[in-house]
Amino acid sequence: MHPTMVVSSFSRLFLISCVAHRNIASSPVQAFFASNQVPTIPLHQMHHRRLSSSAVAATTSTRDDGDAFRILCLHGKGGNGEEFLKRLLPLRALLDDRLADEKNKSDDVFARNTFIKWEALTAPYQISGTDDAYAWWTMSPGVRSFNADEYIGFDKSASNVMNAVFPNNDSSTTATECSYDLILGHSQGAILLSALLATNIDLQRSNCSYILNGAAWPNPYGKALTSLPVQQSQHEMKKDTQMLFVMGKSDNINPIESAKQVHDCYQAAGLDVSIVYHEGGHSVPIGGDVDSERALEDVCDFILQAVSGKAKE
Repeated sequence: MHPTMVVSSFSRLFLISCVAHRNIASSPVQAFFASNQVPTIPLHQMHHRRLSSSAVAATTSTRDDGDAFRILCLHGKGGNGEEFLKRLLPLRALLDDRLADEKNKSDDVFARNTFIKWEALTAPYQISGTDDAYAWWTMSPGVRSFNADEYIGFDKSASNVMNAVFPNNDSSTTATECSYDLILGHSQGAILLSALLATNIDLQRSNCSYILNGAAWPNPYGKALTSLPVQQSQHEMKKDTQMLFVMGKSDNINPIESAKQVHDCYQAAGLDVSIVYHEGGHSVPIGGDVDSERALEDVCDFILQAVSGKAKE
């Protein structure tokens, strides 16, 4: 287990054998989380979080991890792994209910032992003056991720994530198996994820699916994104890789046009890319009304498609 990882599992979640596909390109959402963004602080004013030799928190399970559909979560700037898992509780609860319903309908005995395991990493840089707020990198004051020339500290964060995703990888070889089935990033975590996927051959060849909520253009790695079609032909990037972008039409933190740029690059590379739009801002949909509940259903559909796809491998 990665030293800065928080783990949570739902012991009653089971795999479905078939999930009806929805059109997830146009579901509006009104309810959303308040932004957890904080002002940009230079790296010299931030504290390196000392990595412990054990997990921050974990729930025990008697199940074999071989039965798990594993989801890795990357929080936004100003958050942490444990807090982000709590923010995702509405999605996790809905997914729990959907899987339980499908289990009751399914006759597939082989699938009944599979469950969802949620895990989260905490970024390595503690924001000065806070007890539990972290960032994946820092920038000069007034600079934003979508126009920055450099992400100071990015390499350490990238290494932490890749070591969690490919824990047994020998640096002299190409990794063959991803430890996760789906990676979900929010805000700075989504930007990190988009940059990693554009620059890492192992991720490009993996069977992992991705959800990017409130993403923005990773400016220092923009050339890598625009060259994705070339990378696809050179490195055999998986064209059936599934990506879901969740975009708030009123996002005033990371403009929706910036997220669309990222989406368009991956679409041009031939990946299976979808969008859930909502009327909210820089947020994670949490339900509460018809529109936002529909958005959560759409995100659940995407995850369940990935679960079903793993069962067919």
